[in-house]
Amino acid sequence: RLSCLSVPAAVCGQRSSAVQNITQPRSRIVGGSPAPPGSWPWLVNLQLDGGLMCGGVLVDSSWVVTAAHCFAGSRSESYWTAVVGEFDITKTDPDEQVLKVNRIIPHPKFNPKTFNNDIALVELTSPVVLSEHVTPVCLPSGMEPPTGSPCLVAGWGSLYEAIYKSFFYGPSADVVMEAKVPLLPQSTCKSALGKELVTNTMLCAGYLSGGIDSCQGDSGGPLIYQDRISGRFQLHGITSWGDGCGEKGKPGVYTRVSAFSDWIQRKLIKCNTQ
Repeated sequence: RLSCLSVPAAVCGQRSSAVQNITQPRSRIVGGSPAPPGSWPWLVNLQLDGGLMCGGVLVDSSWVVTAAHCFAGSRSESYWTAVVGEFDITKTDPDEQVLKVNRIIPHPKFNPKTFNNDIALVELTSPVVLSEHVTPVCLPSGMEPPTGSPCLVAGWGSLYEAIYKSFFYGPSADVVMEAKVPLLPQSTCKSALGKELVTNTMLCAGYLSGGIDSCQGDSGGPLIYQDRISGRFQLHGITSWGDGCGEKGKPGVYTRVSAFSDWIQRKLIKCNTQ
């Protein structure tokens, strides 16, 4: 039995007042900079056997959205934990909460070869305690942000690319790193990475000049857009895949969350129809 959506939409997507106006990261995530503590209250550290495996994003007190490929070939829920309220992974932060995972729900049409439909829901065994520094993000509104809109990515992933083809990466960050990346036209995305590889459930963000990108370990983490009218932060993308990290002409690819909003909502409110 799935739990109900328990967080009112009115409380989503808000940073604490201390970091409310911080929307311009200083210019690794690759090419990024340390995020102000408390500025990513919805960011989740998903751990396999106690080690960072992927990022995730809190969308409700009991639910996390992440990338389905994080669980490809991995073991059962009992090996996974979700850490919220974390900033520095080398120490226990004041707002840190460690929760067990009750259920992992990859999208039924996820293709591990093409990364199409690369999204999953993670149900926690108990709700998180919400606070200024632990808050869910808003799901997308009806309108897509226009091309060129500035978005933010964050995570504890690799600071720089090492040997990509052999899947060796540079060191991970100790603290949350963030970077500002613009949304790219779908045509640019397809031209850069291959029109047969980039589907309509994917989007690209980043700089064709390279240097700033999400990287290994940031998989499953959020691509966030701040709505200009409400000021709230919305989940627009999930870090999915790319050809290297921060390489010239190779922007990052993200799962387009708006394509799955109905699926997410159906899962989160399923109990209302039972």
